[in-house]
Amino acid sequence: MTAHRLSRPAPRLLTMGVAVVLALGLLGEGGTTDTASAATTTASTTASTTEADAAAAAAPTTQRGLRFAPASKTVQAYAYDGYVQTDSAVWLGAYGQGYEFNAKRAKISDPVTLTKTVIRGKKRTTTEAPAAIVDGLNGFKDGLTVTVTTPKGKVLSKKSRSLCLSGTERQRIEPTGSTEPVYPSFCGGNWFTKSSVSGIEQGWASKLDTYFNVKTTWKSLVLTVSISDPVADFLGLPANSRKVTQKVEVIDECEVFECEEVAEELLGEPQEGFSTLVDGEEPATTRAAAGGAHAGHGDTTDSTQRTNLFTLQDQAHGGDHPALGQQGAAPSTKKPAKDTLPDLVSVPAWQVGTEVDAGTDRLTFFAHEWNAGPAPLVVEGYRQGAGEVMDAYQFFYRDGKQVGSAKTGTMEYHDAPEHDHWHFLDFANYELVTTKGDLVTTSGKQSWCLAPTDPVDLSVKGAVWRPEATGLDSTCGDRSAIWLREVLPAGWGDTYSQYQTQAFDLTGVRNGTYQIKITVNPNGNLYERTRSNNVSYRTVVLGGTPGNRTVKVPLLDGVDTEVPEGPGPEPEE
Repeated sequence: MTAHRLSRPAPRLLTMGVAVVLALGLLGEGGTTDTASAATTTASTTASTTEADAAAAAAPTTQRGLRFAPASKTVQAYAYDGYVQTDSAVWLGAYGQGYEFNAKRAKISDPVTLTKTVIRGKKRTTTEAPAAIVDGLNGFKDGLTVTVTTPKGKVLSKKSRSLCLSGTERQRIEPTGSTEPVYPSFCGGNWFTKSSVSGIEQGWASKLDTYFNVKTTWKSLVLTVSISDPVADFLGLPANSRKVTQKVEVIDECEVFECEEVAEELLGEPQEGFSTLVDGEEPATTRAAAGGAHAGHGDTTDSTQRTNLFTLQDQAHGGDHPALGQQGAAPSTKKPAKDTLPDLVSVPAWQVGTEVDAGTDRLTFFAHEWNAGPAPLVVEGYRQGAGEVMDAYQFFYRDGKQVGSAKTGTMEYHDAPEHDHWHFLDFANYELVTTKGDLVTTSGKQSWCLAPTDPVDLSVKGAVWRPEATGLDSTCGDRSAIWLREVLPAGWGDTYSQYQTQAFDLTGVRNGTYQIKITVNPNGNLYERTRSNNVSYRTVVLGGTPGNRTVKVPLLDGVDTEVPEGPGPEPEE
């Protein structure tokens, strides 16, 4: 079974001269029909005038709203092996007011509702989007169209895609706007995401997903990016400001760089099993919610992204933003307060399949555990001498301040292909059991480098929208590391795809009905609010013959989580 891509491969720029960026990211659910109630509008106002109100009022009324930000008239594309590909520099900006989008559902079988909140100072006006323009957790259905033509107007490619009004690339366009981005850099989630948020802060612009890849020998092209009328009407875009056209200058990669180097850069190297990856794909930037180095459970202790933390501490959604330079908390045997604890939750396995790996039949699956809050799970490792072992400590936070710690387990260096980093040994346990609960076999993976790969519910108390901006960023460390920190913020989960030696070995396992049992915090070493939701089960029915085993997976709450296309739009070719 090939792991399904839970991440769109765009926007991205594949070129040796410019960094490879595989971004935008988390997909929403799939397999549901989106139906929402009639659009409603609510507004809340405050009588007091604040600096934010004054700044919003200072913007000319004619310029308020979403608009295409100024963009270059000419962009460069890169040709390789007969194909031309590029991202344009097309930005959508929020002038004079901010825009927040909340996608919610009570359970995976429910339709997703999407609301738009316009924020002008302290005034918030909320409107629910018509169901016809909602693409689950991904944003606005077919809201963005990218058209590529020759200079004479012949259409070479025309594709519509979901419009996500967040982005990994954002730039400031007004001096009165927020000093830092507030919203996540993606739209979507996984099969079990209940609530996600996206948006563009007042005074900021988000780069749109305008990536294209077209086979052509033309050295100049024309790119047109447009927002559909139904979506533009809902967003309030003027009729004369719904598309941008740019000239495209095509550069042959092999005339600038060695072709072998170009191919190596484009193909990349396989990474450790995330739900975000397929064979050979680099991890999406947005999965690196805890920093660029942590995106692929990488082998560095560097933190590649920092934000001015002081600008974020007053945000209601950032409960674990730490103050800089605060004193650490000494380990204690005293039981920590409940409001400083995470709530670790296991969800049922999904995307279950079979494979033959080096002659061995295996049962593959995706596994996911998340933190329902209100506090982050923060585990730090401290090396013991020259050995490749660390003592692990759990740290407890309240309102961004570290208030305690306790020894909680062990970290070990995992010297294996596609790993080569440190794993925490006490996080989860994967087992294949009979319907009576008897153990059949265990997964080959029983240790983890924790990272917030997927939002599950960004409406829970203490949920963090931008984990990379909190200072509680994660790392997996390299062999020389003497310390590292692994974090799972409130509202976020960590997803792994279990395949090859990490999957269940089916040698000697008879055909029949079994359950995949996933247990988070199996030894009880981690402190959390409750352990009542730490175990999940997913029924599977094994069949076939050696070398050709099969599996059937019953629906989960009426939803087929095993469909090939998975929970979101198809990956682009």
